[in-house]
Amino acid sequence: MPQLPPATGRHREILEAAMELIAERGYHGASLRELARRVGMQQPSLYHYFRTKEEMVEQIIVTFYGDMAAGGAEIVAVAELEQIPRVVARYVKRLYESRTHPLFVRCMFSIARLNPRFGRLNRAIFVDDLAVQASLGLRRFIDRGELTETEALDLTRLMTFATGFRLMEEKVLFDERPLGPDVDRYLDFCADACEQWIRELKRRKGIPAGAA
Repeated sequence: MPQLPPATGRHREILEAAMELIAERGYHGASLRELARRVGMQQPSLYHYFRTKEEMVEQIIVTFYGDMAAGGAEIVAVAELEQIPRVVARYVKRLYESRTHPLFVRCMFSIARLNPRFGRLNRAIFVDDLAVQASLGLRRFIDRGELTETEALDLTRLMTFATGFRLMEEKVLFDERPLGPDVDRYLDFCADACEQWIRELKRRKGIPAGAA
């Protein structure tokens, strides 16, 4: 991953406007001239923040993935492995209820396969870093023998993808509408299924459910 400073203040506002522009017009249709107009700047002033559209996109990926990954702190605070699925489901729902995360996802769909730089960065974040975060976030459960590194990654992927793609349907792919009770029912279903898997995993390993 590029070692970029976190975007804050005016810099972050510009990246948010850039995400919205890319989501609307696609990568090739999103000109820096139009971005400058939307944020009330002269185009040369944008070069204070990034020199090219490629750099701009890399900053978007790193900055808003950072927002997405911030929920790891909630997982670290969980006392029992069985609590993880519901914490993840609640956090993913909050992400998609925000303004910026659905824009981020639309932007990623628009640019992912256009440039090998973007593909490599997306893989580094959404595959490699996800594996690292799963290992770190569930480390104490791994150390206690409740699940292996591979099982920790599979559980993280299962909950993140199952809940994320359902919310993506509502907030990214289809017409905009408030999240309804059917979404909550589905998130509860996902959490219940993962909790049952965890209990069965512990049973096979001879670990009492909820054991610390």
